[in-house]
Amino acid sequence: MLRFAEEILLLLLDEDTGGLTQIPDQLLGYVLAGSVLMNLAIENRIDTDLDQLMLLDATPTGDTLLDPTLAAIAQDAGAHNIDHWVQRLAQQAEDIRGEAFRRLVAHGILEDDDSGLFSLTRWVSRTRRYPIIDGKAGQEVKLRIMGIIFTDDIPSPHDIVIITLANACGIFDRILSNAELAQVQARITLISQLDLIGQSVIRAIQQLDAQNGPRRATPRSPARSWPRVPGLPVLGNAIALRGDMGAFVLKQYHKHGPIFEVTSVGRRFVVLAGPEANIFAQHHGKTHLRSRDIWKSFMAEWGLSKLIIGADDDEHFRLRRVMKESFSVGNYEYHIATALDCTEREINTWPLGKSLPATYMLQRIVLSQLGVLLARIEPGAYLNDLVTLFNALLRARISAHHSALRLKLPHIQRARRRVHELGHRILADHQRKDRDHDRHDFVDDMLEAHRMSPQFVPETDLLFAALSPFLVGLETAAVTGSFTLYALLKYPDLTARAREEAAAIFANGVPTAQDLRGVDIIKRTAMEAMRMWPVFPGVLRTVANSFEFQGYTVPAGTQIFLATSIPHHLPHLFPDPKRFDINRYTPERSEHRQRGAYAPFGLGPHRCLGGGFAEAQLALTLAALLYKTELVLDPPGYDLKVKTAPSARPDDKFKFKVLRRESPFSALDKRL
Repeated sequence: MLRFAEEILLLLLDEDTGGLTQIPDQLLGYVLAGSVLMNLAIENRIDTDLDQLMLLDATPTGDTLLDPTLAAIAQDAGAHNIDHWVQRLAQQAEDIRGEAFRRLVAHGILEDDDSGLFSLTRWVSRTRRYPIIDGKAGQEVKLRIMGIIFTDDIPSPHDIVIITLANACGIFDRILSNAELAQVQARITLISQLDLIGQSVIRAIQQLDAQNGPRRATPRSPARSWPRVPGLPVLGNAIALRGDMGAFVLKQYHKHGPIFEVTSVGRRFVVLAGPEANIFAQHHGKTHLRSRDIWKSFMAEWGLSKLIIGADDDEHFRLRRVMKESFSVGNYEYHIATALDCTEREINTWPLGKSLPATYMLQRIVLSQLGVLLARIEPGAYLNDLVTLFNALLRARISAHHSALRLKLPHIQRARRRVHELGHRILADHQRKDRDHDRHDFVDDMLEAHRMSPQFVPETDLLFAALSPFLVGLETAAVTGSFTLYALLKYPDLTARAREEAAAIFANGVPTAQDLRGVDIIKRTAMEAMRMWPVFPGVLRTVANSFEFQGYTVPAGTQIFLATSIPHHLPHLFPDPKRFDINRYTPERSEHRQRGAYAPFGLGPHRCLGGGFAEAQLALTLAALLYKTELVLDPPGYDLKVKTAPSARPDDKFKFKVLRRESPFSALDKRL
């Protein structure tokens, strides 16, 4: 049977948006703490009266949700009442919540994509039953609890506790309409009074919540002005922002703190930076921040009704669910041999001894893999057109770094026509009646979504959908791969260790998924490259609902820049941050696991859907390069210089030479 904390979270889960129904964080902490204490009482490990919580049995239960709390109670020699323990354990609410979600995923009840959004697995969603746990299969909690409070069914002791906890923290106020709540409130109150075990826990929750004062939808502090960064007349801070934006924002963070205002040609932006901002966005971005406004011009350029990076709330969550499987790490692992084929074809075009532009070579490999794996087409002669068009769109539409007139230049117009031609070819191929339906890919998923809901995924969005596999890797995986390759070639000791690792994973032929998961040196090198040289220093958002941050009220409608990468360069999080050090990510140090410290793929609901896919792609591609070729920097002493606008990337002088190539991968035993 599931524990109370697990079922409370399932009861709070909003199946339309993938997040939790909003209740104050502190109140949720009290309820999760109370849930654990009530389970310990049922297990006869503790008892409580009005004055004291008493330890009855310190023997561990073997349950990962309960035993940390039991151990804390056993180790405390003091005499404390239940209020003390609810308040104390609420400080570990994030750990309780994280462990509960981890278990729900392991049970096959929930699935996630590392964004903090969860959905019921397809089986649970359709059957409204849980898989067998401890020899029993249970009915889904919302269906079960609604059945109890809307009928005269006799509740089990377990469900009495769930209803009591839900009532104590106001869950029913949020998941039922006013009319529905009026209909069942008397029954909810009656059932809540039946629970004798947890009445003291509930009283403690209610008393602690009352001490925090009335709940308000608006911030409590008086409005005051945040720091403003001085700038030039008219231009404001535009020159600095269009230069090294990350360095500029980092300097202002050290000077002004986590919130300050910048201007650019008459436009004002409030910057939220540091681990404080990342923690806020992780937990509250879904409620308070909106993405759609930032992407309107890009969507207009393509005639799109919606775009996953520019969608919010239920629309965004639905799109993630459609795309999730294709961009999963499991999908990439399934196609390892195919990805190696793409890599080999590109490498075999590299002439020996000739200086080659590193970033462009990585872009060709990444786009080739994405085309074959996600759209079942080798981009081939269209690769240059894809690079040209998408780079131009990024600069002209997303960052406003160049005038939109740039898009009218003849070579970009030619690239646009060619890319549209590629998109129509992809759609035509996928819509053929005689095609092989056993091979399912991302474009198939989008066409199926269109068939199931033409309003949600209209025909006007399908051309961009067919091309989007190429867009997702152009400025992310390919550029990150370029930075990582520089590090692998720059530092001799790292080069030697990475080559040994690459040889090991190819020792028995084409690597398996397990081989790929075992890559360590190359993955940690990529992690450090993403820390030192994040492709994007942050993201733009619009404030959808007012909030309080660091004592300042940020009103709805404010344009903000969420500087997610600033913590990457803070010495109290990453000592000596300018030093390239892959040992930061060992289990002993784990500097990246500090709260709000590391966000290479973004965070919150808009965390990159393909983050795991990209990590696997980088690991395999770089291992293949190290195994199949001997590459050297050209010139040998080249020191990296970074272009920063509109996104970070190595400058055009980052080049390498191929000194040798090994036997082709095609000679290996492939598992297609």
